[in-house]
Amino acid sequence: MSDDYKREEKVEKKEEPGRVGATFIKYAFITIITLIILFFIVNYLIPMFPGGDGGGGGNDNTINVEIDGNLDGGDNGE
Repeated sequence: MSDDYKREEKVEKKEEPGRVGATFIKYAFITIITLIILFFIVNYLIPMFPGGDGGGGGNDNTINVEIDGNLDGGDNGE
């Protein structure tokens, strides 16, 4: 009686290596772009906010330039 209910199923496994490669490339590019955005945020946006390192934030670079008006290279007082 159990033989009446037996049925045979054919399972075909379809493999599409081109589609697997395309999916891998897509997610690899998404990961790379996400890492680039995070790198930008950490290195450029977060230092602009005050606090954290005690520097006060912003661009704290200073440039000091000294100009000697004498052509002989000596001091003005001599």
